[in-house]
Amino acid sequence: MIQERIKIQVQGSEDYAHLDTYILGNYLDDEPNPRKPLVLICPGGAYRMTSNREAEPIALQFNSIGYHAAVLRYSCKPAVYPTALLEVAKSVQLIREKGEEWGIDTEKILVMGFSAGGHLAASYGVFWKELEENLNEEVRGISLQPNGLILCYPVISSQDAIAHTDSIQNLLGSQYEEKREKLSLENQVGDWVPKTFIWHTFDDDTVPFWNSMVFVEALGKANVPVEFHLYPKGAHGLSLATKSIQRTDGSGVEPGCQSWMPLLLQWVQRNFGF
Repeated sequence: MIQERIKIQVQGSEDYAHLDTYILGNYLDDEPNPRKPLVLICPGGAYRMTSNREAEPIALQFNSIGYHAAVLRYSCKPAVYPTALLEVAKSVQLIREKGEEWGIDTEKILVMGFSAGGHLAASYGVFWKELEENLNEEVRGISLQPNGLILCYPVISSQDAIAHTDSIQNLLGSQYEEKREKLSLENQVGDWVPKTFIWHTFDDDTVPFWNSMVFVEALGKANVPVEFHLYPKGAHGLSLATKSIQRTDGSGVEPGCQSWMPLLLQWVQRNFGF
């Protein structure tokens, strides 16, 4: 496995911003392995930090089915929009540039996010065309298009009734009033958004499930294929929802939600195979 820590720096980046790679090796003795999809993971943390529970444990799940993975430790508060979004774009550019060296199928790059990281991943899904146009010289003809989105209990909306206001405020800082409407992502969906997998819990009292619902509705109106799972029970920030990565206080375990990862792995293999 190629495990590297690569600095990801754009204007406004915090010094710690980096990409951790989980690139599978060549396990065939007599011929090169086929190129594999890669999942770029954005952990959650209210744009204040990035959660360890939504980082390496998730990457290893994709490695287990023969997919490459990478975890982006993006810049959080006091960094503000669009710093983290530009770091995602730079990561996608790097991954495509490394396609041959790392054995990546560059037409099968998925962006995944949890909670505020879900907002970041969804932002990339809706704004990648705008980024590609604005960064034309910097990306040197490398496509920034994501081929799939995976959103786990995502922050989506800035609507007062359903927003996780802390995340949006941390993201925007002094730009909050000016840009909050733009960053209400249910209003930014078009047919350029890639096929999407989403899950949430009805009981989530931190990021209400309506965030996912309004995004699913917008995807449907744009005719973007989506698979959505709403679990009746479960708190926010479950990650895998298993005892193996429960919090120190014992929370974060929800047997009824543990099927989300098997369902997701079926979805990625059905849609992206390799």
